[in-house]
Amino acid sequence: MDLAHFRDTIGRRWPIVLALTLLCGALTGVLAERRPPVYRAATQMIVTFAAEKPAAPPPRPPADEAGRLMQRRVKTYATMMNTPRLTRPVIDSLGLPYTTDDLAGRVVAFSTVDSLAIDVAVTDRSADTAAAIAAALAVELQRIAERDLPPAGLGLKAHVAVVRA
Repeated sequence: MDLAHFRDTIGRRWPIVLALTLLCGALTGVLAERRPPVYRAATQMIVTFAAEKPAAPPPRPPADEAGRLMQRRVKTYATMMNTPRLTRPVIDSLGLPYTTDDLAGRVVAFSTVDSLAIDVAVTDRSADTAAAIAAALAVELQRIAERDLPPAGLGLKAHVAVVRA
């Protein structure tokens, strides 16, 4: 089929092409209108490291090694945000009707390179529920950080604080 033939075919059927385009646009609009809204709540946490007040301060690793150990702990915390270790207590505390996998699919968390911050985003069909989940995840991560031992070789304990809810 050459270009001239194609142009002639479309040229004669332009009302059909236009009608189908308008119909598809209207159908898309109707489907979008019927779809329930999804809300997103975000929170940002910062992980700090401090000595645990032992009798004698432990020897500190070189600064670059300490930075790597801290960054590794922050990455670990970020990757655990949508695991059952955090989602199960959140589901239980808020009385959510979700499974741990359902909730995990609603949570996205990341930490950029050379940062001690963890950004968490939660989506839900209810704005209040999304915000409650994000806050509960932060509280649960704070509890975990308090129970965790300091990173091996660092001698500094991790503490998690919410920077932006």
